[in-house]
Amino acid sequence: LLADLQLDRLKQKLARRVLLWPGGQSSWLQELALAPGQPPLCRSLTAYLRDEAEFKDKLSPIAVSLNVTLAAAQRPGALGLLLYGDTLVQEQV
Repeated sequence: LLADLQLDRLKQKLARRVLLWPGGQSSWLQELALAPGQPPLCRSLTAYLRDEAEFKDKLSPIAVSLNVTLAAAQRPGALGLLLYGDTLVQEQV
């Protein structure tokens, strides 16, 4: 699987208010190798909010998206396989 995490995705890249630690990036992309009979794969990522002095917009929600696709679908000529499940999950806290 190819996992693509976007933090504060509704903002321009340079205006994003949430970043990953370490590295200070607002996105994370990684191929996750799953194998039959193996335990579930789990990843923990730490994110932090920039200092309030660094941005003006303190009221709009911070949108986070996680896109999971089959890595084989990225190769030319590969079958167009689909993952079944929710296409949009949104929560506001």
